[in-house]
Amino acid sequence: MVERVLQLNTEKNIFWILFGVLVLLTGFYAYFVRATIGNVVLQQNLEAEASNLSLSIGSKEFEYISKRNDITLALAHSLGFQDNQEKVFISRSSFTKVAYLND
Repeated sequence: MVERVLQLNTEKNIFWILFGVLVLLTGFYAYFVRATIGNVVLQQNLEAEASNLSLSIGSKEFEYISKRNDITLALAHSLGFQDNQEKVFISRSSFTKVAYLND
């Protein structure tokens, strides 16, 4: 009889331990599912933002190209720029020594 009571007590302990592990694993599962869903939503938002930024960059590039094409020699002269009559070409030879100034 005493052996039967001890055996029931051991079975109860095993049951509650297994039940506790099951509850703990269920909690972990719910947490990870929620975290995964949150990360998927965050990824979709970031992808949408990246798409909007790409469109914005494209429109800025188009605006830059259109403004660059509007610049002419006549416009430069009207803004005060002048043609440089004296052309100077600089070449780099391997025999040129570079001097550094010491402070």
